[in-house]
Order: sequence, then structure tokens, then C-alpha cells
Amino acid sequence: MEEKILELKNINKKFGEIVALKDVDLSITKSEIRGLLGENGAGKTTLMNIVYGLYHPDKGEIYFEGKKVKINSPADSIKLGIGMVHQISTLVPEFTALENIIVGIKPKKFEFSLNLEDEIFKIKKLSNELGLDFPLDIKVKDLSAGVKQKIEIVRALFRGAKLLILDEPTTSLVESEFRDLLKTLKSLVKKDVTIIFITHKMREVLEACDRVTILRRGKVQGTLTKEDMTTENIVKMMFIEKDIKVTESALPKVDLPPSKKSEKPILVLKNVFVESTEKSVGLKNISFDVYGGEIVGVAAVSGNGEKDLAEVIINPKKIKSGEIFIDGEKINDLSTLDVFSKGVFYTPEDRIKEGILPDGNLKENILLGHHSEDRFLKNNFILDWYRIKEITIDTIKKFNIYALSENNLIRRLSGGNIQKVIMGRAFVNPIKLLVTHNPTSGLDVSTVEFIFKKLVETRGNGSGILWIGEDLDELMILSDRIIVLYKGELKGIFNREDFDKYKIGLLMIGGK
Repeated sequence: MEEKILELKNINKKFGEIVALKDVDLSITKSEIRGLLGENGAGKTTLMNIVYGLYHPDKGEIYFEGKKVKINSPADSIKLGIGMVHQISTLVPEFTALENIIVGIKPKKFEFSLNLEDEIFKIKKLSNELGLDFPLDIKVKDLSAGVKQKIEIVRALFRGAKLLILDEPTTSLVESEFRDLLKTLKSLVKKDVTIIFITHKMREVLEACDRVTILRRGKVQGTLTKEDMTTENIVKMMFIEKDIKVTESALPKVDLPPSKKSEKPILVLKNVFVESTEKSVGLKNISFDVYGGEIVGVAAVSGNGEKDLAEVIINPKKIKSGEIFIDGEKINDLSTLDVFSKGVFYTPEDRIKEGILPDGNLKENILLGHHSEDRFLKNNFILDWYRIKEITIDTIKKFNIYALSENNLIRRLSGGNIQKVIMGRAFVNPIKLLVTHNPTSGLDVSTVEFIFKKLVETRGNGSGILWIGEDLDELMILSDRIIVLYKGELKGIFNREDFDKYKIGLLMIGGK
């Protein structure tokens, strides 16, 4: 009989009105590698953050090694024997590897300080046993992503982890580092360490995992054994909702009239190449166009070049090679403000970090990106705050923004209202092209419906829309065409009449 190391029963979690997890049951067998697979926003990381004590469930029970436990913090999880390696490194860059591993460890009873020689011996012994060699005396900031990951794994195991959670562990790894990680995971399992491997990449699941559990919209769709882990089964579970009522209640219905495409494209990309970095895969010879009167959806799982695509259009100087045209004019050498002056506007993926001035009021936030326009200036150099106030009040009304006045601090608004401010700012001037990145992420259904209708209205007015998103259901509702990005490459273009959720979903996760 299989021994369970972790059991989750009826786990529920909401953030405001957003349901992140719904009635989740999950059992993990000791000494297995269990994949946790799903689109971005499916609930994978939220669920594991509950296991690690970073979040608390609204409802549900956690059992570890057969005992019901209450995990209030990461300290509780570490004490139980649960370790987690996060997608974004938690190492202190200015510390050495040794300092990062031993920080926070208390001396033995009746000792005033750690015996460094003993700690170094134990760390080296553990590293050698696992084949995870790395220098202990070099600052972390000077090490590669693969070495940093080794340090994080050793740190978790050094603190007694029996269950190791890896959150998107391959995001910054090259192929050789991925191969090294696979070897490490196999050796850990032989030493009775259990692995939960969070990913959205099908290849990694097929190569690394003994079983895979698939989440979709906060619900478990099922668990597949090694024998059942076929491409077809995985893609269907990831992208095709088994309970159609859930999909219908979660997504608004919006009428999409036939497209009235312009004769010539508004946006053209020709063989655009953007160099990869440690944090980004870049773009590899991307070519496509966007016409007026159409919505082109970009389907991509996070980290596959979609952010580079959005940013290179509004900041063409990032291009290594290739060309970008707006209304037939090459814009490679233009600044972001110059691009905006051509009738292009951008709503970023992270509305808080990239989209607003948190300590600014609504007037100041509506002004962002428009501050050099003549209509907002008096005598060509002084801001006309009366005019800015008028436009802000008009935007509040048109976009149903819930705010007491134009002087409200934007950080005091809900996420949905902040998104409406960002969208409203885009429509202060007539738009030729709207580049919008995950405009509905984390919003309630009524706000999603409002944004859907605004996008359809904009399309109807003859503007082009490039909608970069991770939710395939949403893209299929509104897009006239969908292009698929994977690892910075354009993998396919689908016209509306050819939309096939299975085929698009397959390409999104690296299938052929």
C-alpha cells in the first residue's frame, strides 16, 4: 500500500471576489515526483503556498505524514519537513552560498554560535551525495541561475526537507542545466525525498514526473499515472473544461460582430529578433500583422516571449534585428513617447508595478504617458490641471470607476477599478493600435465583461488590438485571429473559423 506523505482535503481560497482554489483534494505519495500542471492562474502556486504556510486556506484540512497539521507560516512547514524553492530566487545576492544556506539556523543547545567548520563539512557532504557541487565562498549575485537553484535545493534539504516543492524550477535554466536538475530529482527520490514539481510545460512533466495532477481555474481536473500521461490526455485536461457549467459561469458572453478589417495593416512585424536574457527567452524572427477593425490574440504561457513582444512594439530600440511598421512607417528608432504619438497605447501586464503611480491621485495617473501633449499644457510648458481634471472626471464616468473624486489616491481603489483607470487612460486620445497584456487578470466577472465590451467597441471603431493573454478561453471569445508563442517563436496562426482549443493549447505548451 502506498504511503501518503501529504493529503489536502477540500482546500478553498479566495482573494476578494476571485476564487483561486475550489474544493481541492490532493494526495501525494512518499518518494514520488508529482507534477502539478496547469495554465498560469490555474492555482498551482497558490495551493503550494498554502502548504508552505505563505497563505492560509479559507477552508480545508492538511495532513502531513498521516497527522492533521496547522501550518501558519513557513517556519511551521520547515519544522514539519516541507521545503519550497520559489520561481523567483529568495537568495540574498550579496551573501555567499554558505551564508545563504546557514542564515537563520540556530546553534546547538548550550552553544553561543554555529561551528562553521562543522556546517561546511555537512553542506559539502550533502552536496556531494546529490551531485550538486557549487562554490560556497562566492557571492550569489555572481552565480548563474542553475547554480542558484542548486543552492536553494541544498538549503531546503539541509534544513531537513522530506517534501520538496519546486515552483517552475526550469524558468531560467538552459538545456544542460535542466538535464542536471532531472538527475538531481531522481537521486533525491532514491533518498526518500518527495518532490512536487510545479510547471506549465508538458515536456517537463513527461520526462520528470511519476504522476501529474492537473489544475484548471482553481479546480483539480484529475491525476494521470505515467501510463496515462499522453499528450492528448494532458492537453484536454489543461484546456478543455470537464464541467462546462463552470466555464459558462466564469466567462461573460459578448457578441462579436463580423470584423470590418482595414485595407492595410496598422501594425507589421518583419523578422523581429530580440536577444534572450537570464529573465527572458527573447523573440526569434517574429513576423505577423494587425489590421484595423480586428483583435489579434497572442496565446502564450507566461515566460515564452509574450512580454518581449509587448515591450518591443512600444520600445522598438530593443530590436536586435528586423523591422516594425505603424501605418507603413518604420518605427525602429523611435522612443516610447514617439510611438505613443502615432496612436499606439499599451496597458501593461502588472497593473500595480508597471501601470500606475501608487501614491498619485486619479488625475496624475490618467496623465501618465500624455504629459507632453499640447492639449494638457498651457503656454507649451505648464500642465493645465483644469483640463486634466475635466478629462479625469469624464474617464471616471465613461469607465464606471468607483472613486469618490478625481483626487482619490489610486492605491485605495480595488484591482478592477485600477484596471479601469489604466484602460481609461489608453482611450484619452483616439487609438489606432491598442497593445494590451492580460487586461482581465484577477478581475471579477462584471469587470471582465466591461473590458470585453470596451475592446469590442474599440474594434468596431476601426482600431487594431493586439491582446496578449494566458487565458485561452478568453482569447477564443473575442479574437479574430490567434497567434501562438512558445519559447519566443511563433508556432502557429489560427483564423477564427479554424479555432481549435486542443491544437492551440498543444502549441502553447510545446507540442507539435
